[in-house]
Amino acid sequence: MHLPIVVLNPAVIAGIILGLAALAYLVLALYFTRRFRERPVSVEGWRPPVSVLKPVHGAQPFLYDCLRTFCDQDWPEYEVIFGAHSESDPAVAVVKRLIAEFPDRNLRLVVDANLVGPNPRASNLANIYKAARYDILLVADADLRVDRNCIASMAAPFVDLKVGAVASIYKGLPYGGAAAADFGTLNISDWFAPSVLVDVGLRGIDFAFAMCSVRREALDSFGGFDHLSNFFPDDFALGNLTAQRGYEVVLSSYCCDTIVAETSFSELFRHEILWQRMERFCRPADHFMSVITWPLPLLLVLLLPWPSIVGLSIIGLEIALRIALHYQVRQSFRMNTPPQPWLVPLRECVCFFAWAFGLFGNKVRWGKNIFTYEAFRKLIADGRNVRAAGSNREAVSLGDKR
Repeated sequence: MHLPIVVLNPAVIAGIILGLAALAYLVLALYFTRRFRERPVSVEGWRPPVSVLKPVHGAQPFLYDCLRTFCDQDWPEYEVIFGAHSESDPAVAVVKRLIAEFPDRNLRLVVDANLVGPNPRASNLANIYKAARYDILLVADADLRVDRNCIASMAAPFVDLKVGAVASIYKGLPYGGAAAADFGTLNISDWFAPSVLVDVGLRGIDFAFAMCSVRREALDSFGGFDHLSNFFPDDFALGNLTAQRGYEVVLSSYCCDTIVAETSFSELFRHEILWQRMERFCRPADHFMSVITWPLPLLLVLLLPWPSIVGLSIIGLEIALRIALHYQVRQSFRMNTPPQPWLVPLRECVCFFAWAFGLFGNKVRWGKNIFTYEAFRKLIADGRNVRAAGSNREAVSLGDKR
């Protein structure tokens, strides 16, 4: 069969444009991922005391192991303050076990049912924050695992007084042996992490993640966790509002592991749609343009019906570069999970469909609370105070017409 060099019709032209944009992105992703090297960091003579704030809820099988890694740090002076909303929360027993296991460490538990806003995680942090003694605060979710260099690495950038917050990229770590967990790990490590590196490499950083450290004065400058309790996701808002107040936000070369423990593909897909919708809340234009990071289904639809040398080459190159990035991520992030290049094309297709579903829907439900797109965008834009309104506690800006 003789293939034409190129076929020109609207669908093919759209596919070629999309494909070229995707190839350009993958070249940048390979460049920035290759330049990044996950490693611990320390500054000689810089040993400020650090408060570690750990909100907990529920008792997943991995909770003890994850929390324990924050209790045994190679750092001279730090405190770990756990927080829960109820004494009956199963996580409380796990925390008390750790407090008994490390009597020589400054570990404390705050149980406070107070909700200062509709975001329960940030409300939990607001309660914990009242007990924190030190001016550098490390905030980390309960499903994160670190090594003994975590505090040293996350405190090091604060030697520069202009730094207000430090963000840490997380990489996926499957738990429980389910195929869905392995599949979910690919999304975090191969798509999320490189996209962050490209974003930071091209325009800097004004956001944070599930593990970040923040200077107390920077946090207080925009109202602290009380104000963040009206945001979802609050970690993105912490970095964004810190940058708005004139502080620098930096990306650490230290990376933590986030546990991926979904036991079914349907559960995983629902979570990934939620993450996509959250990304759209935070950066709507970026979310729409992120189609170039998982274009394979569209390329197949636009280019395969009219096969040509150019079209097939674009599809082949996109898959090849994505697999090359798969291996580069494992090297740069020092990952121990085995490579699975045969899953990369399928994983990209699922990423695309999660993105497509994330384009729709104006609300995110988290527990009993609902967070709206319009309210979040207004808060990020101008940092105004908010109020909780409605029977389902929607986060809305002052003056919104409902």
